[in-house]
Amino acid sequence: MSVIPIHDLMIKDLQHAEFDIIPLNGVGERNYDGIIPHRHNFYELFIFTTGGGIHELDFKDHKIKANSLHFVSPTQVHKLKAEQSKGFVLCFTNEIMYPFLGKDKNFTTSFPFYDFNAGLPYLQIKPGLFNELIELVTTVNAIFYSKHPNKQELISPYLYIILLKIKYFFIEHAHKHGGKPLHHDVRIAKFKTLIDKEYSNHLNVQQYSEKLNLSPNYLNALCKKETGKTAIQLIHERILLEAKRLLYSTNLSIKEISFSLKFEDVAYFNRFFKKNMALTPMEYRQQFQNS
Repeated sequence: MSVIPIHDLMIKDLQHAEFDIIPLNGVGERNYDGIIPHRHNFYELFIFTTGGGIHELDFKDHKIKANSLHFVSPTQVHKLKAEQSKGFVLCFTNEIMYPFLGKDKNFTTSFPFYDFNAGLPYLQIKPGLFNELIELVTTVNAIFYSKHPNKQELISPYLYIILLKIKYFFIEHAHKHGGKPLHHDVRIAKFKTLIDKEYSNHLNVQQYSEKLNLSPNYLNALCKKETGKTAIQLIHERILLEAKRLLYSTNLSIKEISFSLKFEDVAYFNRFFKKNMALTPMEYRQQFQNS
């Protein structure tokens, strides 16, 4: 595969959609197509009522279990091998949450389980809460496939409640396991969002801090406090993540990947990658080819 496909949120008869729901049951006209590695420009919430199969998210395999949720954020690369699994996939943009969060509120600050840097792309849900979620999702599914003219406006409050219930469980789960799920300073979330937009332009810490109206030293201090990493480490991690995605999911040459990530030359890309990964890009790719 020479490029990683990007899926849009497109629904028949709608030029612009903010929400979609697809049953994962192998019947009906609509089936979730996730066998080939791909990414989206919207969020996905997988709700598995029965288990079986593998969900590969950014080159890590996650077993699909009953009563579990999987979270996929825009730009993440994933594929689904879930022939036996049943449930639903909720697809939505952050715009559908504007009535509740406003346009300026950072989505991953409000719902931190969609921060793919947090390292927790799934949750095993206790039965009582899972049944509550299924009741809400079943209602959403009925509204979505009805002929109501304002179905997306009706769905948005249900989706907000679903995400809030997951958030409270996520926070409780993280506290029990000694984690720190929320960034207490919203500026770190804004910094990560900015890195997502600008990583291929190779901005330095000074340039990022100017966009955030912070001094470089203060930005570094915030990063260390909230993540335990420096600002430049977070920047480099995002560049490396994209490089690894391309090395793993495409057949692009090292030179082509270097060019797509806007490195000055392939030698510099090789040095950058090896310094951070202790492997050359080719050695990293060969790990997967030989496994």
